Amino acid sequence: MSRGIACEFQRLFGQVNELKRQGGRVGQVLELQSGQRRLYYLISKEKSYQKPTYWTVWEALLDLREKLLTANVLKLAIPRLACGRDGLDWRIIRNMLEALFRFTGIEILVCSWNPRGPTEHRTVDCFFYQTSGCKRGVLCPFRHERFGTKRP
Repeated sequence: MSRGIACEFQRLFGQVNELKRQGGRVGQVLELQSGQRRLYYLISKEKSYQKPTYWTVWEALLDLREKLLTANVLKLAIPRLACGRDGLDWRIIRNMLEALFRFTGIEILVCSWNPRGPTEHRTVDCFFYQTSGCKRGVLCPFRHERFGTKRP
């Protein structure tokens, strides 16, 4: 718990002794209570400097699914698991999540950390909207804003 999301988890929620008491091995999920919330700690590698494999992430996600179904949890917020410093491909992890949680009724919200804070999705102004009017409307990937007013 010395790097990445694990370090942030420890800083925000503490309870490291409770996690150690539960033990756990690679491929398992540890569970904590924090008020009304349940916190799940996925173990995908033995040491912080190691890299997880798709297999260890798959095993941890299987265990997570069982714990969520047993606890009747219907909503889950997660970071981009095993991506970033761990180096796994998010598209593969996302496919794992879709396959494992399909037909479970569990809604998953994937959160990305932005050190600069939240930003608007469309951050670049649309050239055509500013000049002659954009014909793409809401399908345009660029921001439609003129003098502080927003339009689709």
